[in-house]
Amino acid sequence: MSDFKELVKRFEKIRSYVRDFYIYGFKTREDFTDKSARTYDNERRRIESWFSGYVRQEYHAGHKKSVFITLDSNRIASNPLYHAWKTKSFTANDIMLHFFLMDLLADRIPRNVDAITDEIQNHYQVLFDSQTVRRKLAAYVREGLVTVLPEGRRHLYQLAGDLRQDAPDLLPGLLDAVCFFQAAAPFGFVGSTILDFCHAVNERFRFRHDFLVHTLEDEILLPLLDAIRDRYLVTLTVRSSRDRSVRRPQGGAGQPVRSGTVRQITGTPLKILVSTQTGRRYVCMHKQSSRRLVSYRLDAIQAVERLEPDQDFQTHMEGFLRNVPAAFGVSFGSRREPDQVRLRVTLDEVTEPHIIQRLEREGRGGTVTRIEPGIYEYTTSCWDAMELVPWARTFTGRILAFTCSRREVEVQFWADMKKMGTLYETKEPL
Repeated sequence: MSDFKELVKRFEKIRSYVRDFYIYGFKTREDFTDKSARTYDNERRRIESWFSGYVRQEYHAGHKKSVFITLDSNRIASNPLYHAWKTKSFTANDIMLHFFLMDLLADRIPRNVDAITDEIQNHYQVLFDSQTVRRKLAAYVREGLVTVLPEGRRHLYQLAGDLRQDAPDLLPGLLDAVCFFQAAAPFGFVGSTILDFCHAVNERFRFRHDFLVHTLEDEILLPLLDAIRDRYLVTLTVRSSRDRSVRRPQGGAGQPVRSGTVRQITGTPLKILVSTQTGRRYVCMHKQSSRRLVSYRLDAIQAVERLEPDQDFQTHMEGFLRNVPAAFGVSFGSRREPDQVRLRVTLDEVTEPHIIQRLEREGRGGTVTRIEPGIYEYTTSCWDAMELVPWARTFTGRILAFTCSRREVEVQFWADMKKMGTLYETKEPL
């Protein structure tokens, strides 16, 4: 039986619950099939305790209830999803040893492990194994809480400096920078934690367009960035988040990918790509099996396993730099030659110059040509013309022609237009 506990041991356990049931907000209790309904109820209670001020409910046909988070990023001081990072579980010995060490080392006098272990027993009447103390101190050294000083063959440990005491005049300006960082940069949870530690609140910055859900992906983003920096191969555990049963997976090879399918993909991560329109983040990597560039959404990646160094990293990066100018979005398609696209539209040059500006500004390197008064043609060469189709459809009502060297893209475009016409067409009254 799964018991309810507000704290979690691993963040990956809660990521999918928060995203599917609260960020997207369209799933109900009946849609949860991965585990038991009791497990879902426990996760729902945990999340609602974290985000109680932002949770809303809706009832659908059949009295089904969906639960979701609603908030306005322009009106909040800090991302409420950071609460999920601040609820990691711990044992009684973990928390005791933490406070014993912080209290004992507060005088900032260097001590070796044996001395620290003995003083904890003398001061607090609790006996810890010296290896346990050593491992905890080593972890705190990595996190910057404790500094280590060599003394012959021994290491001495002391509490790291406190900026509030060491540089009190510098702190206010730095906290302003942290207030901006915690909302504007990846890993903003770190900035939020610093503000909590300093008992400070963001009172200076608000963001109209803030992609709050990014924090759920930061646990995936960090090992990917490490692998890019160190030029390592990785294996991704990727779960398809939508039904792709009618389309081939990126890379073009293999069977169609259905929603919920979990795959293991090995390759070399090269770049993190971010959509300025949707805020979605992707990793572009050289896939080992197909030897092609592919991109995967970070919110579809469940785990990242670091492998060995890739001796061909520089070659893969050069290939990425050669090919990325011809990518309309994040897809590099499955063909050896780019798709050739032509879109012809009509407009009023006097009252609608913004249409021309849109073609030039949003065309991502395409060419805009004036064919004759009131008729303009946009042409481009891109690896996956299917990514261009949603943008082309925004010119509905002005489109005179749309052609693509890849026949299926052109057929799909006109089929979509015909279907949209049947949905919106009106019949004149007799």
